[in-house]
Amino acid sequence: MKLTKCDQGHFFDADKYPACPYCNTDLQTESAIVRTNEATAAEAGTPGGPVTGWLVVLDGPARGRDLRLGIGRSFLGLDGTGAPVTLQADAPLGVRQAVVVYDDQTDAFTLLPGSSQELCYLAGQAVLQPQPLTGGEELKLGSATLRFVPFCGGGFRW
Repeated sequence: MKLTKCDQGHFFDADKYPACPYCNTDLQTESAIVRTNEATAAEAGTPGGPVTGWLVVLDGPARGRDLRLGIGRSFLGLDGTGAPVTLQADAPLGVRQAVVVYDDQTDAFTLLPGSSQELCYLAGQAVLQPQPLTGGEELKLGSATLRFVPFCGGGFRW
């Protein structure tokens, strides 16, 4: 890894990017998303461990598909077609629109704001601080609306 600092003060891996991916967001798309095939985009980031819940796409790109959530942090973003996807843990900060956290110690879900310039909305309000999720809440990422469906909680956890 060759850590480099751009003129704007951002640090980035020069072995991975030819220029700063925070200043040039076009560089982020290829490496950030697990898969960009429209037919499988919503399934691209299935967690390695047990499933703790889902985000079901109600409308917009990938309508009818689900994003599986795991223990810990699940990073959310959009693929090249605008379909919601889960991202790799090492995805650039500029593509992370939101984070859903399942804390297995407290058996609770929390929605966190992402680090991209694009916002995530919960019940029509921009997510700017941590918000608890209990089930049935609707999120908006880009033009897609998603509903949160917990599996863990209410007496069950892994």
